Amino acid sequence: MTATATIEGIRTISYIPKKGHQFLSVNLALVELAEISDIAKQLGFKLELVQIPSRSGTEIHALLWEGEIADAPSDMDDRIDALADLIDTDAIRLFAVRGLIRPLRS
Repeated sequence: MTATATIEGIRTISYIPKKGHQFLSVNLALVELAEISDIAKQLGFKLELVQIPSRSGTEIHALLWEGEIADAPSDMDDRIDALADLIDTDAIRLFAVRGLIRPLRS
């Protein structure tokens, strides 16, 4: 079992969101913060640093969007595709109540 540490002052979100919610984030272990900050602005996302505890430890992510699944922007798929064109798709996480809800192209 891996001990999980958290960073005070950074919001912690659950690895799996509550029922009916989803979030889109980028793992900062795989993408530079400055790079994703610029890209987020280009794509109309508001970036927030968050930590996500998991079995393997705490991941630091750039949270790009979270909310009710029904409230997702109508152009969310297009924005995710644009994001996938610009960064390593392994860094992108789109989670809903049952985990990854949409595989990203490689």
